[in-house]
Amino acid sequence: MSRCLRERVLWGIYEGEGTAAQQAHLQTCVSCRGRYQALVHTLAEMSRSLQETPPPKRMPRPFPSPVRWQRAAVGFVVLLLLVGGSLWLRQVPPPTQSAVVYSEELTPLLEEVDTIVVMTLDADSVESWEVIVDMAALDAALEEE
Repeated sequence: MSRCLRERVLWGIYEGEGTAAQQAHLQTCVSCRGRYQALVHTLAEMSRSLQETPPPKRMPRPFPSPVRWQRAAVGFVVLLLLVGGSLWLRQVPPPTQSAVVYSEELTPLLEEVDTIVVMTLDADSVESWEVIVDMAALDAALEEE
């Protein structure tokens, strides 16, 4: 290995700068040839990766920890709304006082409404009663024939 080529010399041979003696040694030495082939492979990989388009940049999340707190806060608010809503719905409204109507109070009111309805019917339906009476006379006349 003391006579083997250094890495710089292998690089020079790759670049086309090696002497005839260095190239002859590279052909005969198995160790140098293996190292040279590894160098050529590494440089080819580097060249290929540099010619490819780079992957898109991943944007780091600006504040990764507040997201956890936001989720917890939203969950807490939803829980409060559910509990508060259920308590609000369970409240029993105070009983309202129902109006008590006695028959003594209701009878005069019903008589007054009845009188108003009859007067309205009498005023509006005089003509319709006359038509009905004429229809009865017409029916009687038709039956006699």
